[in-house]
Amino acid sequence: MLGRIVLATCLVAVTGSGRCAGSDALQLVQDTTARMVQALDKNRKAIVADENRLYPLVEEIILPHFDFERMSRSVLGRYWRDLAPEDQQRFVAEFRTLLVRTYATAMLEYSGQKIVYLPVRAKAEDVEVTIQTRVQQASGFPIPIDYFLYQDSGRWRVYNMSIDDVDLVLNYRTSFARTIREDGNVSGLIAKLHESNQQAMQ
Repeated sequence: MLGRIVLATCLVAVTGSGRCAGSDALQLVQDTTARMVQALDKNRKAIVADENRLYPLVEEIILPHFDFERMSRSVLGRYWRDLAPEDQQRFVAEFRTLLVRTYATAMLEYSGQKIVYLPVRAKAEDVEVTIQTRVQQASGFPIPIDYFLYQDSGRWRVYNMSIDDVDLVLNYRTSFARTIREDGNVSGLIAKLHESNQQAMQ
């Protein structure tokens, strides 16, 4: 459960100008986190009764600011280049849905853990920035979280995260590579993701 709570606090997205990379990105992470938590609190009763009600909130607040294609390329590695364009888009769609439902489940368990934001080391001209946070726990040590963002046409987009020193993209890459080796192709992975997503979101 702890892992899902941590994921809930760190799957936030940011957008905005790069006028001052560090301060702008930090403020936007804080604002977006607050917006998601506020939406959850406002709709919690309905969401607890029907988890599907949380998905549109995640879609609206969080996901537009993730670069899922870049994440998908990184997750699949060399296998990405072997896919036809339509299969690449199928994978992106299923990977996106996987993160939607994972985030939605995690948010249901989030109960207001304090998030500490560390000073950001970035120059005004930087087009990539790392936002470091610590999620305080009632019992145990704070959980370190790093957000990796880059500027895309004037807005910040998330392309990876590190959660408790575990690289999210690398973790999925290892898991998916194992499935691909077992199945012999990426199509099997896409099919399994699709089946899992459909079952979970019914």
